[in-house]
Amino acid sequence: MTAKVLLTLWRHGEAGSATNDAARELTDRGSVEVSAMASDFSAWLDAAGLPVVAKLYCSPLIRAQQTAALLAQQGCAERPEICAELVSEAIPESFADRVFDDDTHVVAVTHQPFVSHAIAFWSDDATLAPLAPAGYTTLQVTSLERGGATVLRHRPDPRSAGQMVFS
Repeated sequence: MTAKVLLTLWRHGEAGSATNDAARELTDRGSVEVSAMASDFSAWLDAAGLPVVAKLYCSPLIRAQQTAALLAQQGCAERPEICAELVSEAIPESFADRVFDDDTHVVAVTHQPFVSHAIAFWSDDATLAPLAPAGYTTLQVTSLERGGATVLRHRPDPRSAGQMVFS
């Protein structure tokens, strides 16, 4: 990867119970929190003059698909694409720069522990708070290697008034 691109990692919203993990859907609270964070995210992109989202990927699990659909409704992207690699068991070292193609801003909606491990690995910063449901982090990425990204914005918890903002 030669040009720097943006990668926003988003944890799905709060999910309820179900007979199996794959069937867990967003709660009403989860939907509200995702929508609020998406609105905040869009406003920040505009104010900072950053590129709009070119691609929106999500895990195949229903709660991630619902979160991605809410992001799309808030104008964060056209429509989500399911990415089978975005599962909780994924490891950041297995992702390659090819996921970006020619896109300048990619959003990936996924799960713990992958999402927080990926942020810590790519930014080489294990001190960042893990993402709570509906939390997100935007990275400026040079490469998907340890330390190949810089954190631009870290919104780990929609319920926290003290959210960390780097720009």
